[in-house]
Amino acid sequence: MKYSESKQKSFGPIRTILWAGLIAGILDATAGVIVYFIFKALNPIQVLQYIASGIYGNGAFEGGLLMALIGMILHFVIAYAFTVGFFIVYPFASSMFAKNIWATGLLYGLFIWLFMNLLVLPSSLTPKSPFGLVSMIEIIWHVFLVGLPLVLIIHQYYTKRI
Repeated sequence: MKYSESKQKSFGPIRTILWAGLIAGILDATAGVIVYFIFKALNPIQVLQYIASGIYGNGAFEGGLLMALIGMILHFVIAYAFTVGFFIVYPFASSMFAKNIWATGLLYGLFIWLFMNLLVLPSSLTPKSPFGLVSMIEIIWHVFLVGLPLVLIIHQYYTKRI
């Protein structure tokens, strides 16, 4: 097989999921660190401890780097759960999704934010915060930096298989 032919091969399903989840997770974490630094003066360790507080409550903020590591693991578990979920659903609704893949990505990002903020966070131990400017910024970054890249990568995988 020539080099040019091997470059044209698409990723397999596992590699596609790994890349999509990694990209969405990194973009989401980066946006979170930047926004929470600007608006709440939190450093990256505190942002990751906040994620860990979903399980450990306020004690996560006293847990140092271990809690930050747990927060990072939880963050990527969630990112990969949404990646795998969309990867599984895509073939069943691809005719609907493919009509406007950009709108699908934007809507999936909104879905992720709504799911996290209406179901996951209220049932976790994270400190509650009111809806405000930061929440609106969260919606924007979930739409453009999480949902859209995730959907575009998965769409590319399925369209190259045809």
